[in-house]
Amino acid sequence: MTVAVRAFLSLIMLAGFYVLALVQFAAGLALAIWAASLTTGYIGVKVGVAVFIATVWAVGYGTWKALRADGAGPQGIPLTPHNAPGLWQTVHELAAAVGTRAPDEIHLVPEVNAAVSERAHLMGLIGGRRHLYVGLPLLQTLTVAQLRFVLAHELGHYSGSHTRFAGISYRGRVALARTIGHLGTSNVAGWVFRAYAALFLLVHNAVSRRQELEADLAAVRVAGRLPAASALREVEVLDQVFGFYLGTVVRPGLDAGYLPDDVFGGFPPLLRARAEEVSAVRARLVTAARPHDRWDTHPPLPARVEAVMAAPESSFAAADGPAAALVADLAAAGRALQAVALPAAMVLPWDEFRAAVQTSDLQEQSDTMLRAFSRAVGRPVPDVGAVLDLVAAGRLDDLAGPLFPDATRREARTRFAAPLETLLRLAAVRSGVARWQVSWTASAFLVDLSGARLDLSQPAGLACDPATVALARQQLHARGVDVTTARHVRQRVGTEHAGILAGITTAIVDGSRADLLILSHGLLVLPGMPRYKTGMARYRMRRWLADGNPRELAATPGARFIPYEEITAATRTTRLRFRWQLTLHDGTLVEMRNGPQSEEHADAKSVFTKAMHDATT
Repeated sequence: MTVAVRAFLSLIMLAGFYVLALVQFAAGLALAIWAASLTTGYIGVKVGVAVFIATVWAVGYGTWKALRADGAGPQGIPLTPHNAPGLWQTVHELAAAVGTRAPDEIHLVPEVNAAVSERAHLMGLIGGRRHLYVGLPLLQTLTVAQLRFVLAHELGHYSGSHTRFAGISYRGRVALARTIGHLGTSNVAGWVFRAYAALFLLVHNAVSRRQELEADLAAVRVAGRLPAASALREVEVLDQVFGFYLGTVVRPGLDAGYLPDDVFGGFPPLLRARAEEVSAVRARLVTAARPHDRWDTHPPLPARVEAVMAAPESSFAAADGPAAALVADLAAAGRALQAVALPAAMVLPWDEFRAAVQTSDLQEQSDTMLRAFSRAVGRPVPDVGAVLDLVAAGRLDDLAGPLFPDATRREARTRFAAPLETLLRLAAVRSGVARWQVSWTASAFLVDLSGARLDLSQPAGLACDPATVALARQQLHARGVDVTTARHVRQRVGTEHAGILAGITTAIVDGSRADLLILSHGLLVLPGMPRYKTGMARYRMRRWLADGNPRELAATPGARFIPYEEITAATRTTRLRFRWQLTLHDGTLVEMRNGPQSEEHADAKSVFTKAMHDATT
């Protein structure tokens, strides 16, 4: 089957989707009226409304939202001909070369990606304002030749006849996704749509893969075969490394309320410092390429590389060099992008940022242990000095037991030196006698004022024996460590920096309807909606997962936050459905189970199971 035939079939099937939506809409409306007519009065109205929400509202709302989708691109900042003259000149040259009009706007975005979108009208039949989105990491790391291929590929999607109905096809995918998402997994009306969507995507994605190859070949003509092949590989590598950079360097700081003064400026130094690891990722992509999947919208990377290397060589002679030169001041543009793309936080120079993140993590570990000690001895344990007092008073077993519940008393006493050393490291930092040594290639570690690596294992070991606690204090005092400076900051785990991982709507918690949010730090139970508002509960949950603020949600009247560290046991009482009994430190039992209208979001049951395992082991 040729790509033209497949594209035509894709459009026919898309038209069938709207016909199917209209038929289901009419059938749902008739069903709602019939259900309401079975009885009279308030009950009849409630039944009719429930059926209406489950069918007519779900189908109609999803389709209407898709038709109104404006195709807005990712959040970024504009790059003008004034601050990016080289980029604008290159883009105009590439657009003319591939046979399409140049974009009206160029935006810098915080992604390893480039894309062209068009605010088309009449479901894509009439063209509109065109936007080009260029990822900052691409400009930071690619050469001009590699970037030419990436940009020409995106512009190439608008140069051939295969894109004539791209707007309609895109909105078809949006309509299917939105409608199915609004219907939910338990709605019977969604079964037909899901089956139809699977068939539509099989055809549509086959067309998409062919179009990607066509765009590659169009881009090779203006970039060259070798830059094209290297760009294809390098974008895959950059995507993985940039994800690692954001997740392991930036995200922990943001969770603690800090950001470096130049977030994106730290990415090139990390690439240079970890060149060997980046090369290993590059080699792994070549030797362990992902196999072809019929659901993919893009061909496998080896197939794309093979196709561009078999294409005729480019006749264009463009100057090469770092792509960063195409923007007048890329570092300033990166800082401007940070201001609009990342949430507000305390901004610090890079070295101070990384030290603050390490100290914050050390404080978090210490707070967790001090809370555990407080529960174990039945009174507040405000600082490390109080811990040493308890050891001297013969309470070592009480302190070590909660940290090592599976160990014997003798083993727990021996192993207690490690967590105690963590507490002492915090005391050293707070006392001003230790500082963080940070680098891009290794984990941060503490050094003393002379620059030698800080080693507090000896006083930590001495502090694990009531007979030698006094000697440990003397050694610490001689080194300038004040044990009372390592104080308990967070008396109770809160939702300040928690992230929302998943959720369950209309669950039953201790016998009451509730929405359950699974957070990174604990479980948040929110009052549920009435039965006839199940559709609204589902919509509310999706909104929370997208951009909910756990701290604000925890302030909702009737809300209850259960930190993971408060859970001592989590028992799944049946394997046939979601039903758990949680035991808290104070002996409180919390029952959680599915209700008749419950629905999980973001694989909630698996996320919950893992969270309970991590909390109790």
